[in-house]
Amino acid sequence: MSDSFIYTDVSNYMPKETKKEKSGIFNLSLIKIVVGILCALLVLEIVIYTIIIPTQVPVKISFSGLKIYSPLDVCRITNITGTQTWMKFDTAAVASAISECSWVESVSVEKKFPDTISIVVEEREPVAVTLVNVNGRTIPVQIDANGILFFAKPGASVSHLPIISGFPIDQYVDGMRLHSKYRPLMEQLAAIQKLPQKYLAAISEIHVQPKDYGSYDLILYPINSQTRVLTDRILSEEALQYMVVVLDVVNSIEMNVSEIDLRYGAVSFRSSNQVE
Repeated sequence: MSDSFIYTDVSNYMPKETKKEKSGIFNLSLIKIVVGILCALLVLEIVIYTIIIPTQVPVKISFSGLKIYSPLDVCRITNITGTQTWMKFDTAAVASAISECSWVESVSVEKKFPDTISIVVEEREPVAVTLVNVNGRTIPVQIDANGILFFAKPGASVSHLPIISGFPIDQYVDGMRLHSKYRPLMEQLAAIQKLPQKYLAAISEIHVQPKDYGSYDLILYPINSQTRVLTDRILSEEALQYMVVVLDVVNSIEMNVSEIDLRYGAVSFRSSNQVE
């Protein structure tokens, strides 16, 4: 009896994959590939935005609030070169450098991820100008409503501001503050400048006249008159309107009046010879 081997192909008896099943397998594989690519891109984007951009790319700096000064002026003050990265940008140092400028009222320096720096600067609003002596030179300096004195930007005009004289300033330091008793006067000037009528445009100078007991009066010098006006420390729209009316009366009757005194609720005139 001899050994014999009989091969039978059983594949004909196994269930065959349909076209639909093959297509489903192909689609699943394609989805896996797409998902893998998307995950890789997401990881790459996270790496770019969290590591590469903050540490390698120069920051973008946005400025707001500036009126007289420019972003270039601020960059010069703070030594911002535009090459700093987001991670190395020192917001505290930049804010401190800007705040030391006498013309700066307030400043905010904020990082915005991943590559932006926002710098918001509020400049001081001058309400008057006074003359001070610096190194033997007489220089105009601006004053804001809080009584802070600060240099004007080189080349900027201060002719639109009222001139105030008589402040007891022995030694000027940029950014110094006037005595607190003069702050109401600066606040009054700020309020008057917001009025639609330009009352202060008719005055060439306001002189602070100290009193013996610490207070002071004001001497106003109108532009189109040789008559000066003496008034108290309250400078308001009503006081200026009253002054204009009295000056019109004096000019209309052509009196030789050198001074009008509006203090104490009465009006008196002073000429070179007498007081009426």
